[in-house]
Amino acid sequence: MIRVNTLKISPEEVKERLEKKGVILEETFLDYAFKVKKSPFSIGATPEYLFGYYYLQSLSSMIPPIILNPKKRDFALDMCSAPGGKTTHMAQIMENQGVIVAVEISRERIKALKSNINRLGVLNTIVINADMREYKNYLLENNIFFDKILLDAPCSGNFIKDKNRNVSKKDILYCSIRQKELLNIGLDLLKKGGYLVYSTCSMEKEENEDVISYILNKREDIKLIKLKPKFKGINIKEGYIRGTLRVFPPDEPFFIAKIKKLF
Repeated sequence: MIRVNTLKISPEEVKERLEKKGVILEETFLDYAFKVKKSPFSIGATPEYLFGYYYLQSLSSMIPPIILNPKKRDFALDMCSAPGGKTTHMAQIMENQGVIVAVEISRERIKALKSNINRLGVLNTIVINADMREYKNYLLENNIFFDKILLDAPCSGNFIKDKNRNVSKKDILYCSIRQKELLNIGLDLLKKGGYLVYSTCSMEKEENEDVISYILNKREDIKLIKLKPKFKGINIKEGYIRGTLRVFPPDEPFFIAKIKKLF
């Protein structure tokens, strides 16, 4: 699956260039995303890829930035941003305007984040190598709050993305505790009237609905925004909490919830 980088080129031009090389593409519900049905070469080793004309990304993982829908003038935060698929997608939606603060805890993974930001010509993003659990203190002390926040939380993963996945119940519960902590931090940093999108690529209830139930019971300053599974051509349905979304196999599994800060 490829997401055309409309900051540099039109979907029509990318489609034409790749099809001339023998690549067979299938359209999706996004006019700038195509499923690669057949390619005579690695789709991640073309001049078009190296020029930053497209990004390799599952259709499922394109949904959280679309639901967050950051605007051109927004001050946005991506809390766990490497390798940069969703960060660069946000920049694309914002047409390289506004500001995105992209935070990544791993020094190694931040290399890929910077590389993708540069390759795709993203100009509105500040990269921060920090742990959100510590960086929040600096932001709060300086009264820095955000219009839109994406928390694509670290999770235990899924069997489609990782064929060798062998995760214990202890691993899942550890992820759930960390996710609750990060979600609470994100909501503290959200402006009144702002929106946060929470997502994972896990199928585990403990990392998804249980996290949302926890935060809705804990805080009185938020409300869950009801989402509808309106995306065609992907196996997406309502989650086990009304208004949340789940993508099921054969597509890459994903969970998505949207929260509004009331005061």
